[in-house]
Amino acid sequence: PLFLGLFICCLGADGLTETLVELGQNATINCSLNIESAYWYIQHHPQPPLAILRSFTSSSLAAFYSNNTFRHKYSLLTGNRLLIQNVTVDDCGVFYCAKKENDCLLFGKGTRLMTTEVYADYPNQTSNCRPSWENCILSIYSVLNVILIVMILVHIVALACKNRNCLIKLRPPQDADQRNQ
Repeated sequence: PLFLGLFICCLGADGLTETLVELGQNATINCSLNIESAYWYIQHHPQPPLAILRSFTSSSLAAFYSNNTFRHKYSLLTGNRLLIQNVTVDDCGVFYCAKKENDCLLFGKGTRLMTTEVYADYPNQTSNCRPSWENCILSIYSVLNVILIVMILVHIVALACKNRNCLIKLRPPQDADQRNQ
């Protein structure tokens, strides 16, 4: 799940569209993929994507829900569009549709759903509202820095050991009488 989140973070961020909706209203999210059956996911940063439902055909409204509580919140429209009913702040996140191909899920471009209340505060927020690609780059940069520091420390220890020939000679303990002389 973590790698799936990083994959979406890095590759899905460039194609994000934004949908702005008022609290209590319904929102429709379009699938960017031209497919017959779709898998729908929501991602609340920084958690990994959460499966919502799967459609079986683009012309049918029948769906398999990953959690029965989602039946009251989400439903399908024809064309693999996702309907979100009675939008709340908890619904804000990035929605993705995906298709299964060769036992892999291929994700389409994401749609960031924001309410007018959240959007009003959007410019004033800091790290939580960075574009996804910035968070992705910062995460990768941090991991690479940790790896670099560990490699430098290992190299320094290896050089110090090489300079002293790293031979630890075990000396028998000296008797107390010899030390006192």
